[in-house]
Amino acid sequence: MQLRIIGYWAPYPRALEACSGYLVSSDSAHLLLDCGHGVCSRLARWLPAEQLDALIITHFHPDHYVDLFAIRHKIGGALRAGSRSEPLPVYMPAQPKHHYQAFAQMKELQVIPLTDQGNYTVGDMQFQALAVTHPMPTLGIKVSYQNRSLFYTADTSYDQKLVAAARGAKLLLCECSLRIADGEFARQLGHMTTAQAGQLARESGAEILVATHFWPEYHPEALQQEIQPEYQGRIIMAASDLTVQI
Repeated sequence: MQLRIIGYWAPYPRALEACSGYLVSSDSAHLLLDCGHGVCSRLARWLPAEQLDALIITHFHPDHYVDLFAIRHKIGGALRAGSRSEPLPVYMPAQPKHHYQAFAQMKELQVIPLTDQGNYTVGDMQFQALAVTHPMPTLGIKVSYQNRSLFYTADTSYDQKLVAAARGAKLLLCECSLRIADGEFARQLGHMTTAQAGQLARESGAEILVATHFWPEYHPEALQQEIQPEYQGRIIMAASDLTVQI
């Protein structure tokens, strides 16, 4: 299984880059986790959107879903051209209801509700959804292939149920939105700090921590320096087109 970073900024991307978008590929399937600003364009560098097997939207904040509108049109073009025969399966929370219903009416998409503790299959990969703590209904995702897995926190505050959900995953794809000094602000927004990302990686036993979801005003190198005292495993700071084998 392979993880490729398509985008990793929040709540807006730096120039020529993208917000949250993570391509997980196995021997026979391609699954896109989230689809924020700029993801459709940058995904095309590696995989035509019409070749996706499925897409997961973890929640309806724009930096995680807004490029689904672009991908919807890519799928529509492929259906008309005959290069794709079926709508794209898209897993998403059923709330807020107006977002879910709007996408469910699009003929290019096969919309499937994403539920807490729900188990799903995409090609030869399996994934499970877990409700996490964020102001909007949000699901973390654990993707498994053969005997390896990754856990994607999506956007969330730190709590102990994350440790249980991530335990056993070789790779932790973890939001790292704010610095230690922003702790109270992070709690109010429903996000994690650098130290909390490191703590989650340590307590869950992850072999690899891929930190992501950076505010563009912060330098990833400075964020990594705050993670290191909490976690002595392999730390990778998300970057455009970075690829990690799991």
